[in-house]
Amino acid sequence: MIRRGDLEKVIIVAEEHGIRLSDSNRDRDAIHLLFSDEKVKAAQIEPNPPLTPEQVEARGQTVWIIPIRNLVRMKLTTNRLVDQVHIKDMDEVGLITPEIERTLSPELLKRLQDTRQRE
Repeated sequence: MIRRGDLEKVIIVAEEHGIRLSDSNRDRDAIHLLFSDEKVKAAQIEPNPPLTPEQVEARGQTVWIIPIRNLVRMKLTTNRLVDQVHIKDMDEVGLITPEIERTLSPELLKRLQDTRQRE
């Protein structure tokens, strides 16, 4: 996920490293970008969360990650089967906390509950 205003910079860096970007869902060999604060499809109930990465230390290096609360929101908003599987996985290991649940809109909270009820 990137900010739309950063798209040109991302394209330049990607091309410098031989990475191909695509805006087609059918192009499985390319990296697909999502834009923060925008909907992927008009029917999406909420826009993607804002881009607010957090720095963490991992294996002696500083890396940037998306906060779990934003990842959960993004997965519930898109709500494809693969996103539902990811939600179930995150939930089963305890990543979806009551604090995260309190940040969800009523629509997304319902999707979370629906996902939890599926086998």
